[in-house]
Amino acid sequence: MKSYVTIIVSLLFLYGCNSPKEVEKKNESNKNPKVAILGVFHFAGTSDFSSVEFESLESEKRQSEIRDIVQKLKEFKPTKIMLEFPSSDSKHLDSLYNATLNENRNFTINEIEQLGFRLAKELNHKRVYSIDYKLNLPFNELTKFAEKNDKESFSEMIASIKQQDKKESNYLAKNTLLDYLIYRNSDDEDIRNKDQYINKTAKFVDDSSYVGAKFVSKWWERNIYMMTNIDKWIMPNDRILVIVGAAHRAILRDFYEDRTDTDYIEIRTYLQE
Repeated sequence: MKSYVTIIVSLLFLYGCNSPKEVEKKNESNKNPKVAILGVFHFAGTSDFSSVEFESLESEKRQSEIRDIVQKLKEFKPTKIMLEFPSSDSKHLDSLYNATLNENRNFTINEIEQLGFRLAKELNHKRVYSIDYKLNLPFNELTKFAEKNDKESFSEMIASIKQQDKKESNYLAKNTLLDYLIYRNSDDEDIRNKDQYINKTAKFVDDSSYVGAKFVSKWWERNIYMMTNIDKWIMPNDRILVIVGAAHRAILRDFYEDRTDTDYIEIRTYLQE
C-alpha cells in the first residue's frame, strides 16, 4: 500500500506536468477572451537605443528554427494575431499580408512577417492586426540632464545596457531561436525589463526636473495606447496572440494579468512543450 507521502508526491507531479491546454481546459466555462503575449527581439535590427546582434536569419538553420516556433505557436490556436506595426498605417500592413497570401511576395526578414504573417497564413487568417503607437521618448533631454547632474550613474546605466545586449547576443549565437524566446519570455526577464525603467531610469530627477520620471511615464503611456489598440479588436471567446518587442511584453503582460475582462495565457508554456 502506498504511503500518504508517496501519494501526495505523485499528485503533485501529475498537476505540475499539466500541459497549457490541460490547464486552460479546467477554465473552459470561462468565456473571457484569452490573451497571450510573445516578446521578441527585432529580427531586422532596431533603431532603439538597445539592440541585439545576430547572424542572418535567412540561413536554412535559422529558417528551420522559425518554422519550429510557428508550429508551437499554432498550438495556442490564436483567432487573431496582433503585431508591432503602426496602427495608423494599418492599410499598408493589410496590403503586405494580402500580397503574401496571394503568393505575390516572400516573407521579409522581420518578426512581423517571419512569425506573424507566417503563422497567420498557416492558420488561414484573412488578416493580421497592427497595434503599435509611436510616441517619442525624451532621450536627449534625459541625456543632457544626466550628463550635467549625475554623469557617473548614467554611464553605469548605459554600460549595463550594453552588457545586457552582449549577453543576449552571445546567448543567441550559441542557442536556437526557440531557446532564446523561452529565455526572453521568462518571469526574470520581464522583471529585468521593468526594473531598467522603474529602478534606474526614473531616478534621474531633482527638485526642478522630473525628466527620468517623464521618460518612464512616456514608455508606459505608449504601452497603454498599444493595449487600447489591442482591445479594439477583441471579441468574446477570442484567443489573441500579440507579437511585440520583449520590453513591451513585460508591461502589456501586467495589464492583461490584472484585468477581469480577459484571461492572460503564458505563451512560454507553449514554446516549452
